[in-house]
Amino acid sequence: MKFRPPKPFAMTLNLAPMVDVMMCLIVFFLLATRLVDVEHQPILLPYAEAAATDDRHDAGPEVVINVRLSKSGDPDTPEFVVADWDGKRIVERLLQPADVDAYLAGRASQASRDGERVRCVIRADRHVMYQHVEVVLRACGLSKISDVVFSANAGREPEATP
Repeated sequence: MKFRPPKPFAMTLNLAPMVDVMMCLIVFFLLATRLVDVEHQPILLPYAEAAATDDRHDAGPEVVINVRLSKSGDPDTPEFVVADWDGKRIVERLLQPADVDAYLAGRASQASRDGERVRCVIRADRHVMYQHVEVVLRACGLSKISDVVFSANAGREPEATP
């Protein structure tokens, strides 16, 4: 009896599930990039030789306050910028110095209702005067936020080249 080899047949690959997964990944990374951009706004951070990297692994609430110079560049009128959710997207919210207290108190009370501790990350431009950073520190104290962290570049400031 003579055996015949099986007839070759074309295999097809179902691409629909792969396309669905890729679309989900694209949407996820678009949203995640938006969240990361808020914490990495263009601010000239100061340099600190004793700066240490802080890899935070817990998922507690965190408030990032950017203290930067105003658009005019006037050192006496800084901008206090926080990321806020308007129901559709993440937007920059400019706070007045008097509003910083109320904002941090609201975030701290919300976290205490949830049984968590708030962490405040202060990202201050190196050209902002200390008295403006003190506004945020005072607001943290009044809101009972004890976990306060400053963002800084590690190492020495590079020498200016002419």
